[in-house]
Amino acid sequence: MVKSVLLAQLSEEQSLMWHNVLTSHQLEVWATPETEDLLKLLDQKRQTKQTLPNLIIADIGIRYGGGTSLLATELCKWCADNEPNLKVLLVNPRQTQIKEVEKRWATRRGASDLLPKISLDNLESAFTTAAQSLDLEVNAEALRIAINNLKRQQSQPDKGAVKGKNIRKTATEELARKMAMIPLMVMANEPSHESQDSATDSLQHSKRKLALDSSIGELNLYDIKIDLEQTGASASQLFKDNPLLPAVIIYDQDNYVGMLSRRRFFECLSRPYALELFTKRPLRVLYEQAQAEVLKLQGNMPIVMASQLALSRVSDDIYEPLIVHLDGDIYSVLDIHDLLQSQSYIHELATKLLREQTQTTMFQTEKMASLGQIVAEVSHDIRNPVSAIYGNTECLMTYIEGVVKILRTYEKEYGTTAPVIKDILEEVDWDFVRSDLPQVVRSIQSGSRYLRRLVDTLQSLSHMEDQANPEPIDLLDCVESSLTILSGRIRNIQIVKNYVNLPKINGFTDRLIQVFMNLISNSIDALIDLKSQPDLIKQRSQMLLKEADGRTSGNVQTEEQIVWQPLIMLTAAIAEVDKSQWISIKVGDNGLGIPKEIQDRIFDNFFTTKGQGKGTGLGLAICYQIVTQQHNGKIVLRSPYLNNNGDVTIGTEFEVLLPI
Repeated sequence: MVKSVLLAQLSEEQSLMWHNVLTSHQLEVWATPETEDLLKLLDQKRQTKQTLPNLIIADIGIRYGGGTSLLATELCKWCADNEPNLKVLLVNPRQTQIKEVEKRWATRRGASDLLPKISLDNLESAFTTAAQSLDLEVNAEALRIAINNLKRQQSQPDKGAVKGKNIRKTATEELARKMAMIPLMVMANEPSHESQDSATDSLQHSKRKLALDSSIGELNLYDIKIDLEQTGASASQLFKDNPLLPAVIIYDQDNYVGMLSRRRFFECLSRPYALELFTKRPLRVLYEQAQAEVLKLQGNMPIVMASQLALSRVSDDIYEPLIVHLDGDIYSVLDIHDLLQSQSYIHELATKLLREQTQTTMFQTEKMASLGQIVAEVSHDIRNPVSAIYGNTECLMTYIEGVVKILRTYEKEYGTTAPVIKDILEEVDWDFVRSDLPQVVRSIQSGSRYLRRLVDTLQSLSHMEDQANPEPIDLLDCVESSLTILSGRIRNIQIVKNYVNLPKINGFTDRLIQVFMNLISNSIDALIDLKSQPDLIKQRSQMLLKEADGRTSGNVQTEEQIVWQPLIMLTAAIAEVDKSQWISIKVGDNGLGIPKEIQDRIFDNFFTTKGQGKGTGLGLAICYQIVTQQHNGKIVLRSPYLNNNGDVTIGTEFEVLLPI
């Protein structure tokens, strides 16, 4: 059976070369015009059970009739879903070289390969790639003859050819070329090789400087201007001398008027008698015919926002260039192609950043999940011997009291004057042992009680299954459990507690322990960091005096009176908020505080002020989610704040409000 190849919307020159080499190997070749909807055509052939091609060689920027949508991805997906044996070979006729990363982009979408612009120099290798997709053996002699015939045809000029190209067709091809480049911008951050195209090099260089918040003023802008009194031929010459110029800026005696795009200019000249009518007359005549609404943006506008505004225009203006107002009377033109390219590059930067952050978070989550499981298992194993120790100390105390009672009875009945007994009592220091032994047992009881509480807290915190329903809990127990777990880190930090009796609320013990652990742990980190930097302590004292000077109430201390010691304040109270009662738990510290300019972002995902590797930026975001979404509460940040004594306190305070 003869295999067939479909050439999808390739240029006439490209189609001719492909046709010659494909037919040299007895392959059936047919092509679709640019106005044909390729996917619709394939669907019709499939539904009517007509023979489909074995291979589609398609321009990477294929379009459907009247539109400019990029269908390369949809084409590959259609073939994979409906005809898995139908291969797709993509061609980018705008590039003479294809990067490896661009080939990976194409193959990930289901294409067999991605080829560059076909010429007589690389036609042999391109055909070899197509033959591999067709499982076809290459006939070297037939291929050589076909290529030689093409070379002879190229060396003989076509006497019947009309000089020049249709202006409308040229403008359409230029627009299609620009839009076809957009999908490849997702690889813009890959290392690039030297290109012979200086414009491409310049664009790659500018993209490497772009950041997520870059503005349109940083892009490649055109500032060629023309006066309305100049002739249309002058404008035509400007476009001819600058093939990539998207538009000229129109001035009237040094006053900005507007913009005339390449597309609208050549559309006007393509009308009957337009060359005679417009080229020899002032540009004012043509501008009145081609004038359209222009999107004018400020140069400091972010690229992403500018792209949204540009794409929200009506369909007839969506590919028109933009006017960028820089300073004063300075205006420039921005090609929509350059804008969308840059927006695509920024989108890829954001995606890459999010992917890296998500991957880091995923690793951290997996590590913490594994650690939680280990802690749950170990704490379970520790719990039994700890419970045995604690329980046996009760029995031990009873036994000791009984033994002491017996010894006292013996002492009363028989005395201690016997030399042997007297020597033994002095040797063991019986008076000290008799008074100290109960205290030793009580100390063992206290230690085992603390250890048992620590194990219970770890088990509650590391419980791997979510509780189905909230249970009545004591918030102060959650705070104390957090302090128990963090006891090793707060040995050199003073903890001040100001509690009142609180009613129980419905909630999840392990999650609220996690909230208070995160808040207290953040305070500990801030205090330890401040303690290690004496210059910051002095800076804090100066800030404290400055804040105090601006207060009308509260106690004011002098710099000599301020002796900084790390301090964490824990306050529990009943607060009235929005005419209803809430339980308030405050966690405050006397650190350096949080700058006002970042306080609005402190609960955002991945936002952290800690150094690389010290924080994930998820702790406070998780706290916010647990408090607000799972307990219908509120969490408030204050920095600086007033402490319980009414003193001005430079530091940070988080207040957790939970409804009663």
